[in-house]
Amino acid sequence: FFFFFFFFKQKTAYEIMPSLVGSEMCIRDSFKNRRLGTFEARYWEMANYFKPGPNPKVILYICGESQGRFPAENTLPVLAAQKANAMVYSLEHRFYGESQLAADWSEKSLELLTFQQALADIAYFIESKNFEFKKNYMHTKEPKWVVIGGSYAGAMAAWFRYKYPHLAVGAISSSGVVNAIDDFYHYEMQVVEDVEKCGKDAVKKLKAQQDLAAKMINNRDKKVVEDFLKMINAEGMTSIDFLYYYADVPVTWIQKGLRNDLCSLLNRFNGTSTLQEVVIMAWEAAILNHTADSYRMSMLKDTKIDSTKHSRQWYYQVCTTFGWFQTPYKKNPIRPINMSLDEYWRPYCIAMFPGKKVFPNVNYTNHMMSGLEIEKHTSNTFFTQGSEDGWKHAGLMKKQKNDNIIVKMITCKTCSHCADLKPQKSDEDPAVTKVRNEEITTIGIWLGS
Repeated sequence: FFFFFFFFKQKTAYEIMPSLVGSEMCIRDSFKNRRLGTFEARYWEMANYFKPGPNPKVILYICGESQGRFPAENTLPVLAAQKANAMVYSLEHRFYGESQLAADWSEKSLELLTFQQALADIAYFIESKNFEFKKNYMHTKEPKWVVIGGSYAGAMAAWFRYKYPHLAVGAISSSGVVNAIDDFYHYEMQVVEDVEKCGKDAVKKLKAQQDLAAKMINNRDKKVVEDFLKMINAEGMTSIDFLYYYADVPVTWIQKGLRNDLCSLLNRFNGTSTLQEVVIMAWEAAILNHTADSYRMSMLKDTKIDSTKHSRQWYYQVCTTFGWFQTPYKKNPIRPINMSLDEYWRPYCIAMFPGKKVFPNVNYTNHMMSGLEIEKHTSNTFFTQGSEDGWKHAGLMKKQKNDNIIVKMITCKTCSHCADLKPQKSDEDPAVTKVRNEEITTIGIWLGS
């Protein structure tokens, strides 16, 4: 199983040039501004299963709001390529990982970070690769492409098929968040529903832990606060940082499809919500890579580029375009009630990007990309959701009248975020296997295999 990663130089004017093999691509930086020249976008290529012929087939895995990567061998993109004899590419998103456009992450630089530009990057990547195919494989037709993505990248896959149907014959949108929502209380609503399966007192235990943690961070005795933060490796966090960080602690298990492990942990607690329980929850979440660093405002405001980090860029997209602010579920809140849209999130975005005083106009975003109405305007798109995933409430959960799209809810105890994109396992839930196999078959049909 071999793949190679390269850089592709993106040029401001979208003047396509033949890429150096896996090295450079030319794409413009802004529809309105063409002054910045080029940037190098990283991508990966895997041709293990590709068979040249008159009808080339290509699968593009779209990377989202983090460092790019090539999907593992036993994941959907590679399994589909194996069956369809397709080439596989993976393209890193602008401003993430090594694909940087500017000298820093200042607010001015991040103006070039938009989903519209990212979609245009994909389009010109495909067009330039089509040029290469014609050059390297004589007497071939233009390749057929299927795009695949998960979460935000899942929305990107659906949007790409919608906006560039001439460049992709189909799209897989796994947990695709196609609907921008500012007051996204739906996420905690789903967490409550999932945690209730742990036992009748499970939600109360979580709520008690959140209340105690909030009480600790707001203690008037600075020494008490310092000692508390040190216990959970969150030294130096402000109250506004900490509330968001600790509210996301229980979410860590559910998003990763590990709700059963969260249930086991909660069942060890007696429900009195001691400081020890608060600390144990933080430690256990840290094992799953939920740490305080990505929640520190001091770090989020840092404009220095670090290819290993992604939070500042993502919050810029959230604060300017998408929303998805996780607010308390008023009927049965777990996180502190003051984490509301106006009391918490609006000041949060302004504090991070003070020069712009940003806040998203989600109605405009949904007008641009049709929100949940996208199904009326597109075709050949396979949408999947996990039954225990809070993000499903920002995506398509059922098909209405369009027979040219497919919508599948993957229902099982561990079916959470992008369940069908995770590596195939011999002991995985049959519901995941079934949907993934349907996706592989559908990709083959789209590609003409």
